[in-house]
Amino acid sequence: MSLNYAIDPEKKHVHITGEGPLTMPAMIAVIDEVAEDSCFDSNFSVIFDLTGAGYTAELADGDAFVSALKRRLENFQGRFALTVPESLHFLAKMYCVLAKVGGFDRMQCFTDLDEAKKWCGVAS
Repeated sequence: MSLNYAIDPEKKHVHITGEGPLTMPAMIAVIDEVAEDSCFDSNFSVIFDLTGAGYTAELADGDAFVSALKRRLENFQGRFALTVPESLHFLAKMYCVLAKVGGFDRMQCFTDLDEAKKWCGVAS
């Protein structure tokens, strides 16, 4: 299980990368870590890239993820792209809908990293 992030202040962007088996608590922890990083600014775009990760959803994961984002609304004002493998696309879309209903309307899901970068305004 591995979650890493890189902040690019010049591009005003954060790229979070997950590899191997991941749990929702670990994903929420990295969101909190990014929000608390002194190099991060709330207007930066974020790509949360799970294309190389193995994730099996638990029943309460959607609510937990949305709660974490709602708790950090002020920290994440830029676009938030969730990039997932095709097998998780439907689930990621549900998380985006839950986030929007919960007041976090800046998140979209993608299966293509280049499309996510384009949506976030980050050149490849």
